[in-house]
Amino acid sequence: MNTATSGLVGRDTEIAEVEAMLTGAAAEAGRVVVVSAGAGTGKTALLDDAVRRARRSGFTVLTARGSSAERELPFGLVSRLFEPVLPDLVEAGLVTCADSLSRARELPVTRPAGEASLTELYALHRGLAHLASQAPVLVAVDDLQWLDPQSLRWLSTLPQRVEHARIAVLLTVCPGEPCTDAAALDELLAVSTVELHPAALAAPAVATLIERALAAPPDASFVASFLRETGGNPLCVTELTAVLRDRAVTPTAGPAAVLGDIAVPRLASRLHARLRRISPYALDVARAVAVLGDDADPGRVAAVCGVEPPVVMEVTAALGRAGLLRVADRFLTFAQPLLRGTMIQHLPFAELRTLRGAAARILRDTGAPQDRVVEQLMATPAPAEPWVVAVLRDAAESALGRGEPDMAVAYLTRALGEPVPDDERIPLLRALGRAEGYLDFGAAIRHLTTVSSHPAEPEGRPGVVRELAELLAMTGRHETAVELVRTRTGPVSTDQALCSAELQFDCEATAEAAAKQLHRLPRPAPQGGAADGRYLSLLALRTGWAGRSRSRAVALAQQALMVLPLTPDAMRPILRSVLVLAQAGRAEEAHEFCDAMVGHAERWQHRPAIAAARSLRGVVAHRLGRMPAAAEDARIAFGMLIGCGAPRRTGAAVELLARRVEILVDLGEYDEAESLVERSDLCGDLPKTWGGTALLLARGRLRAAAGHPAEGLRDLLAAGRRLPSWNVANPAVAPWQAESSAALLALGETAGARRKAAEAVELARRWGAPGPLGVALRTLGAAAGGSQGLAALEESVSVLRRSADRFELARSLAEHGTALSRDKRPVPARRALRAALDLAEECGCADLATRSRIELSASGGRPPKSSHTDGVAALTAAELRTAMLAAEGKSNRELAEVLSVGQRTVEIHLTNAYRKLGIGGRDRLPAVLQGMPTALADSR
Repeated sequence: MNTATSGLVGRDTEIAEVEAMLTGAAAEAGRVVVVSAGAGTGKTALLDDAVRRARRSGFTVLTARGSSAERELPFGLVSRLFEPVLPDLVEAGLVTCADSLSRARELPVTRPAGEASLTELYALHRGLAHLASQAPVLVAVDDLQWLDPQSLRWLSTLPQRVEHARIAVLLTVCPGEPCTDAAALDELLAVSTVELHPAALAAPAVATLIERALAAPPDASFVASFLRETGGNPLCVTELTAVLRDRAVTPTAGPAAVLGDIAVPRLASRLHARLRRISPYALDVARAVAVLGDDADPGRVAAVCGVEPPVVMEVTAALGRAGLLRVADRFLTFAQPLLRGTMIQHLPFAELRTLRGAAARILRDTGAPQDRVVEQLMATPAPAEPWVVAVLRDAAESALGRGEPDMAVAYLTRALGEPVPDDERIPLLRALGRAEGYLDFGAAIRHLTTVSSHPAEPEGRPGVVRELAELLAMTGRHETAVELVRTRTGPVSTDQALCSAELQFDCEATAEAAAKQLHRLPRPAPQGGAADGRYLSLLALRTGWAGRSRSRAVALAQQALMVLPLTPDAMRPILRSVLVLAQAGRAEEAHEFCDAMVGHAERWQHRPAIAAARSLRGVVAHRLGRMPAAAEDARIAFGMLIGCGAPRRTGAAVELLARRVEILVDLGEYDEAESLVERSDLCGDLPKTWGGTALLLARGRLRAAAGHPAEGLRDLLAAGRRLPSWNVANPAVAPWQAESSAALLALGETAGARRKAAEAVELARRWGAPGPLGVALRTLGAAAGGSQGLAALEESVSVLRRSADRFELARSLAEHGTALSRDKRPVPARRALRAALDLAEECGCADLATRSRIELSASGGRPPKSSHTDGVAALTAAELRTAMLAAEGKSNRELAEVLSVGQRTVEIHLTNAYRKLGIGGRDRLPAVLQGMPTALADSR
């Protein structure tokens, strides 16, 4: 048996029964087969297929379909059934039968329902028997439930008469739809030979139908989504595939996600017609079920559609029998979710608005979960009622708490669309501005500015001003932020004074005043929570800047971390304290804190907090020698902050850019670092803020390392001149002396280089952390040269071995090994350079590894064979990222935009990647990168 030739898919069992029925009838073993199933299950298609098969086999076919318009016309269906063979009956002398059929068409509609004389029935049976004597007969009737009572009674007498005749009877019926003679229908079903109940199509059948319609094999996820939306209903599957074919949709995993948003217009008209036939109330009930969704219990449905509960129960039972609704744990749902979307999208807007408003009110009154009520309110504007605003405000707070700030913004925006009095509007605006601060600086500043300037002096005004001031500072408007705090907070509290000090510390011009203000402030009540923690974190920062007491700075930072709450508002002082720990040589501990804070920020979905936490984690990972991870954190952090609306040239973005540049310089990615500075228009004068000073230092390092030591030195010295405003004398915070020494040495100014390096060593010894001291000693060793230089380099390696700064240790080992080689001491030189090479590869720094390998060869050593010398593993983080995007088909211009670099930089990265991968061009990239180890991809 070949179901494909019949046009039916997934109906093997049913087709087998039809074939058996026709075979039996040809052999004088007639039978009655009834196909009973809900709407759209393919009953008519099965009947049409049987008709085609019967005609091909030489059967006389009598076929007709029940019509709701002819239910009151006696023998209406039978007359249509026999009409094609009336001439044959007359010719055969069966005048009685022909006359009965002719009179049936002329009978008045007032004839008593169900009345059919024995004479008429006998005449019809004689006519059918005559036809069967000439050839096998198939009687095929669709939609029994719409038959007139007389035709239904005649059909109910057939099972006993066809048992030993060449007559096959195939009938279809849709349960749940009203019948003119339920008793006669039940009798017919009871005595039928076979009753078929076609089930929903399974995944293989649905996949076949999709492939036929869309001319492509579907993904498993696409088929699963299709099954979920259509319930395996053949009509729904067919109509949905038709819509997708018109839209040229490819049946893959991507489009599967949007199947739930597609409505099928042709289904809407069919569905409405069927519902109206079932009951005058069925359409209203179905619309209420559609609007209520997962909350559609019978009581709520009745309340929404305004129909009495007993009637709703009766209608839903009929819709269940018709295969349109189903009951699951006392809730009503559409058997095919696609029908729900179709029903809603074809509701007139005014009616949908009314139903949504009623649903929201009823869900609230019946104790439904808050999100269900809010879903109704958000779907379409509801009637203005006092409770709406309160519900949306509470929902926004809940959404913010569970890490959905975008939903909180949507809820509050919707609430502000209600006609609320001014005294309620201002708190809503504040809540909206606070939620927008998670995502969009510009929108948050606009709304919080309105609140802060409102004359009503809302409760919590100082908190609003602080939030607004911090946002202004992050976007580069430091002076405006300071002025706002000074003029709009009223009597100055300790908390407000702390806010003012924090803001002023960001600017070179006000940093000294901020320090004096901080020292005059009394400490908030010990264990006093956020204010106490902010105060302690600022003291820890100031102590770290001074570089005189590492133990005190650590103690203050740890105390701050103990009392600060884990909230978005406390993120800044928390990260400030963690930075002090990292600068004090506790990088592993700091990294654990950073990991935790990234986790919290991601749960809150507070993008500025995520950016800040990831940026600091990148700084700490850099110290720990985890260079690819550091580069990735820095890249994501900078991009995320820019995405929130932070200007590239000012505010927090500049400091995050400085951190990223520092990492890229140590990775040897000078072109990318330079391109980032250029794209941010920060090649000239830099803001006189802490972030601007940090970038000045990073830009100086970049220029010196990239072969422009004079320009680099100019930047480094300028940074050094700024730092006294903040009282920064700690090389762990800003190692400008050591970097200036390296630049001076590159310019041939040895004496100046020694002086700066000696300064750096002295300051680093005072601070006491091994990392900065090791760096300073390495710089001194390079500047001093000779035996004094070797001693300094040896001490640098020794000091750094006691620290967690793996990357700096690798640099010192490489410098020490190079110096030993030049001092004609090849054995210890090779030992140091091999260790440097191993560490550089472990840290993921290809640039340092290459330099160490070259020096090792120059010292007479044989570089160990490394898996990192060619192939994917040899690619730097930037080269790998560029190659992967190029493999996706992006052009060089698109790559430059995505990666925030120049096109020349993209070309350099791709050229290097082709060389290391041993390929001729980008067309080979997909094949080469396809087998890349996941761990390597993640690390890069």
